[in-house]
Amino acid sequence: MNRISLSVMLLVGIAALSCREQDKAAIPVFPLEGSVIPADSLQNGYTIIHADTNEILIEASKEPFFVEAYKLTGDSACLFHRYGKRGSGPDELMEANSVYYHKPTRNMLLYSSNDMGAQLVNLDTYDIRPIHAFRQNNALWLMKAEFIDDSTLLTACVVPNPENTKPEWFKLLHLSTGQLTDIEEFSPDDGFDGPLMTKQWIYNSSARIKKHPHRNRFIYGCDEGLYAEIFDLEDNRIVNRKVILNQYPTYHPGSDGISPEGAPDRELCGFKVSVTPRYIYMLLSRNTKGDLRAISREEMPEKFKGPGKGISFSEEVLVFDWEGHLCRKLNLTPFVVNIAVTEDDSTLYGITESEEYEPVLVRYNCSEI
Repeated sequence: MNRISLSVMLLVGIAALSCREQDKAAIPVFPLEGSVIPADSLQNGYTIIHADTNEILIEASKEPFFVEAYKLTGDSACLFHRYGKRGSGPDELMEANSVYYHKPTRNMLLYSSNDMGAQLVNLDTYDIRPIHAFRQNNALWLMKAEFIDDSTLLTACVVPNPENTKPEWFKLLHLSTGQLTDIEEFSPDDGFDGPLMTKQWIYNSSARIKKHPHRNRFIYGCDEGLYAEIFDLEDNRIVNRKVILNQYPTYHPGSDGISPEGAPDRELCGFKVSVTPRYIYMLLSRNTKGDLRAISREEMPEKFKGPGKGISFSEEVLVFDWEGHLCRKLNLTPFVVNIAVTEDDSTLYGITESEEYEPVLVRYNCSEI
């Protein structure tokens, strides 16, 4: 189970420290002060799905609709339309746990992992099409996804079978037919030799996947540890893999022999990501596993107290190019929950909180970096 000798650990630690010292000297750091963009209604939405110079799409978490579109005019954001109605009617969903946006077609996929219900909504015509592809594959847990084209998703999966040893990690899901296409062998090289289901669950239940806007290149990682890599998808093969963050999750099978346990208190917790044709922007989490355990015991660490400082808020953004080179680091003021960057890399958007703990849209000018 992922055992490393003390001497090797010391060497790895020294090497990592040396690399960090070099990074501090070589990687430019830019502090960015955000400006509040007045919005007529954010409806408690804290997740930005997409942003460009004229429009911003935000998840609405406490209203009958799942997504809100705002028109950006000058220094304000005006609510334009709401999409995806909550309910049990013909064109409604009970939940939308995952939202995926395909910009070329202006189609948005809303997916409820609770009952595998899904629908495709066009943001311009408002047409709604039910998607049955997930329910047709209910024997497989399709955890996270990203559009490859207008009708195909790259999905990160968990095979709910403790005896499975076939290296199934990604599959192509064809929305029109429900057909699945296997992706040839892929697995993060973390040294774990336990049940595949345990490893799949650790990575893919909290996977981060984003596609380059114009190429079949992807950034993939997870919200456990601090791991991410870039790869190309050629037909049904993953090639040209490059790890850009290599602090893999620490875990082992629990008492049932499958469910993951064992992450130490000091282990970091992941990132959120936005991509443009030139760069990958990764908003690093501020919390560790120890912080999460303290909160579960109702012992809130001081650093998370106050508006805009909760466990979901962060300020450190790593900027990589699509070859995997770390180009710069951004320090945001105020902290934000997640980020979306416009395609020309000129503007970064995030959501913070007011003194009354209400969501606030913030804009950061990146054009002079």
